[in-house]
Amino acid sequence: MAEKKENIYEKLAVVRKVVEVVEKDKSGYGYRYVSDEELLSKITKKMEQKHLSLIPKIVPGTLEVEQYTYKKTKLHQKTKDPYDEINNEILVSADMVYVWINNDDPTETVEVPWILVGQQGDASQSFGSALTYSYRYFLLKYFGVATVNDDPDNWRSKQQAAEAEQERLLCEEIVNEFDKVLRDYLEANAAKKDDVLAFVSQYAKGGKYKTISEPAVAAKLLKDFKEKYMEVKED
Repeated sequence: MAEKKENIYEKLAVVRKVVEVVEKDKSGYGYRYVSDEELLSKITKKMEQKHLSLIPKIVPGTLEVEQYTYKKTKLHQKTKDPYDEINNEILVSADMVYVWINNDDPTETVEVPWILVGQQGDASQSFGSALTYSYRYFLLKYFGVATVNDDPDNWRSKQQAAEAEQERLLCEEIVNEFDKVLRDYLEANAAKKDDVLAFVSQYAKGGKYKTISEPAVAAKLLKDFKEKYMEVKED
């Protein structure tokens, strides 16, 4: 009796089993770290064994290349003043289709819609990184691999948290500097307290400047205060 040939779905199911085994090993032993690279190597090796090909295709007419400009607030190393750094990068995006092919019967295929997005300093880098990460995450997500360190959403949330923390620390530094300047001024100009409170209230409700959370606001308060009061002599 002739051996029954596996169809493309059965072959893909076998590849999926490889992921399940590795994940079980990871959770079972506890201390074993399985990287995405190891998972991907096992997936591609099993693809070869099961005579499967994966062909990426860009949907004609969907490729877009555009300049992406954004600002990043930084603190001057010497003066400690905040400033906006302008960054110009190239954003590449396109609709894609990944096509699984059964090499034993090339007429048997599975098409999966996908996308690519890349952002780097020039178009070729953007396109190259977009293809690399698109392929990587397609395999991980198609086979249901639970990524942790390299998951895009997880990475994005960590990046946002890091940026928010940087903003918080920058704002805190400026506010602390203003606090010292303000205290020194009022120590020598106590009669100006009400006037100063009214001035600060323009930047923070009720004059509670320690509640300021935006570095740009804190920096403006400090700058404007120095310009308005630092040359004022004690009455």
